[in-house]
Amino acid sequence: MHASNIIAMLWGPKAKFRYLLLASFLIIFTCLGSREIWTQEHRWADIVSAMFLRNDFLHPYLGEHRYYDKPLLSYWLIVLLVKITGYFNTWALRLPSACAALITLWSTYQIGKTLSNKPLGLLAGWLLLTTFYFVFWARVSSADMLNLAGSTLAVAWYFIKREQAGFLDYTIFFIIIGLTCLCKGLIGAVVPLFAVLIDMMVNNTYKQHIKPILFLSLIPALLIYLAPFAASAYFDNDVYNQNGLYLVYRENILRFFKPFDHQGPIYTYFVYLPVYLLPWAFFFIPAVASFIVKSKTLNKNARWMGYMVFALFLFFTLSGSRRSYYVLPIVPFALLFTADWILSEPISQVIRKKWTLYTLTASFILLFLAVDLLPAWYYSQFGVHRFSAALKHNAAQIKSWESWNVVMLDAESKLNFYLDLAPTVRNYGVRPTQRQLQTSETLMLAWPILKEKPSNTIFITRKIYASALQKHLPDYTLFEITYPHYAFLSLSESNTPVAFIPKNE
Repeated sequence: MHASNIIAMLWGPKAKFRYLLLASFLIIFTCLGSREIWTQEHRWADIVSAMFLRNDFLHPYLGEHRYYDKPLLSYWLIVLLVKITGYFNTWALRLPSACAALITLWSTYQIGKTLSNKPLGLLAGWLLLTTFYFVFWARVSSADMLNLAGSTLAVAWYFIKREQAGFLDYTIFFIIIGLTCLCKGLIGAVVPLFAVLIDMMVNNTYKQHIKPILFLSLIPALLIYLAPFAASAYFDNDVYNQNGLYLVYRENILRFFKPFDHQGPIYTYFVYLPVYLLPWAFFFIPAVASFIVKSKTLNKNARWMGYMVFALFLFFTLSGSRRSYYVLPIVPFALLFTADWILSEPISQVIRKKWTLYTLTASFILLFLAVDLLPAWYYSQFGVHRFSAALKHNAAQIKSWESWNVVMLDAESKLNFYLDLAPTVRNYGVRPTQRQLQTSETLMLAWPILKEKPSNTIFITRKIYASALQKHLPDYTLFEITYPHYAFLSLSESNTPVAFIPKNE
């Protein structure tokens, strides 16, 4: 098929949003639960598990520690899925993020369509769908994609309703913001409010929107936002004793002005914004250069896109707390800005469109292979889930798995999830930088439970400690699993999980 025909079907005269939607389902939902949980995902797994264990869905715990660092809604969405399906697995953990990615794509399409035309909305959607880090975070259990979805949805709602907005429209806008803030924090309000203020500035429409019903429409959203915090405080009984609203202040406002962690250098986002836009950074950079030169001659909507990217970039850069993925909320607006540049200037747009098509096609195929299929194959061969299944089967040959006590000796936290362990299981740690230095003597001092050797207990640890621990556990069988002959592809052997099972139980 000729390139021009494909372009016409993707974002041209023959294009339809359902083509983008079908492609989104393919790349976002294929093998969604196949990859093992990744770093921060264990927090959502442990916190939701603790909610079910304690039958308490208002007070989040990470292990035995109170953990109200994030509001409750991202956990509740997983709880709801577990209640509906009856399964607590990686699919249930990630489905909220995957659905949020679809909302983000639809919202980006609607913003582009409303500001300019359908081709701009569709092209921006295709660019977003073929951006590596967007697809990556769409398949990770966290609050970040939920925050992105809520922010872009609020902006889309504003542009759809801005010409004839009434009380109900304003109310829905603020409710979307309130729910978004219940996922990650106040950043859910910053992005849409920037969008509205910049639009008012560009179009001089302050008087059109700033009126009494605007402030009245805030009330339902405020009540919805405050309700979970009020419920947590009311049913606390002085046991939890952690103020959710104070942590909102600590994690959002205090972190912005006086950061206590994640203090990346001032140039952090000059590096990570292009990285988070790959492969479209190669189009975004010349689009920025063009905007600087021609901004005075652009229409108001095109200028809004450029100002929005600049304002968000400046806001995140001025924050004292900086991490790579904090830049994610800028991505949809940067790609709208890029799509507008690709479609501008008829003299040169033919070449741009072709290169856009080639890049889009290559990126889609590579993403499908690298993010969907290859991890699914890899984790069918390697990983802690295979160890966990084999350990449970082996231990059950002696007595039921539920009858064993389990103690973690600096084991990977995600093992709790795969072994169906209570989040309160005892876990003795070692500083990661000190692992290579441990001996049988230092481990005995660090882990006094090795002296106690409680009965009916399985110890789970890393292979790096196996030889040292065998001296202290002579009456235990070392359990480990073997991998296929291409095991060089697996994780570092020193971090491979092993277990010690009592011989005489």
